[in-house]
Parts: sequence; C-alpha cells; structure tokens
Amino acid sequence: MVLLMATKKKATNKSATKRFGPYEGSEENGGRPIYVYKKKVGDKWVTTSKNKARADYEDKHGKLSRDTDVDHIKGGGRKGKDSMSNLQAMSHSKNVAKENKSRAGKKKK
Repeated sequence: MVLLMATKKKATNKSATKRFGPYEGSEENGGRPIYVYKKKVGDKWVTTSKNKARADYEDKHGKLSRDTDVDHIKGGGRKGKDSMSNLQAMSHSKNVAKENKSRAGKKKK
C-alpha cells in the first residue's frame, strides 16, 4: 500500500487596500471630505480614513511625511476647492502660521 501525502500550497496574502468615498466628513474634522480605506491584515479588516485633498495630492505627487500638510492656496482653507492647481504641500508649522495670520487679519477689519 502506497500513501500519498497532499501538500498544501502556502496561500499568498496579497493585502490589497480598497478605497471608498469620498464621504462628507464629521464635525471632528471640520466637515472636510474623506476617503475610507479597508485593508485585510491577517484575519481582520483594518479601517482607516484620510482627508480627500491629501489623498488626491499623494496620488499625483507621492506619499507625504506626517509633518506635512496639504494646503488650499485659494478659497479659505478647508472651504477651498480640491483641484490639483489649488493644492500645495506645506510643513505643518508654516500652515498653522498662515492660518493664524489669516485669522488675525480678519479680526482687525
């Protein structure tokens, strides 16, 4: 009697990330549109989200570091249009300074 042992091929876990949205943001993020990402890690699905303007900018220009913001050039910050021509990468500290300067100018008028 001959016994044949079946060998199982190791399943390759290609963890594809799926993007959903854009969805309207919540009060916590000022109502800015977001994308929701789902990625399978092991047996579980991990859900994250990202600001739409940042995601669009990174799609075209590559991943940004965590201390870099995507700034809306015209149109008042988060109310600005998300077209590529209206977005620029800027350090977080410079972006905060720009917004503070804008707010100070509005109070004086």
